Amino acid sequence: MKIILLPRAEKELRRIPKFDQIAIARKIRILPQSSASQEEKLSGFVDIYRVRVGNYRIVYRKKHQIYSIVLIGNRRDIYKMVQDLFR
Repeated sequence: MKIILLPRAEKELRRIPKFDQIAIARKIRILPQSSASQEEKLSGFVDIYRVRVGNYRIVYRKKHQIYSIVLIGNRRDIYKMVQDLFR
C-alpha cells in the first residue's frame, strides 16, 4: 500500500496547529489499516472518501491500494473546497 500526499494537502497541513498536525499525521499513517466503518464515501464522487480527525477532515482518493491525500482542512471549509476542486 502506498500513501501519496498531494502538494495542496501538504500546504493545508502546514497551516494547521502543530497539535492537530500530529493527530492528522497519525491518522494518515494508519489509513490503510483502518476499518471501512471509519471511512465515508463522499456522495456524488467516484473513489473519493473522507476521514474525521477532530474538527478536521482528510479527503482522499483510493484506487488499487494507493491512497492519494487530496485535501486536508477544517470541517466547515473542506466541503466547499471539494466542490471547487472536483466540479
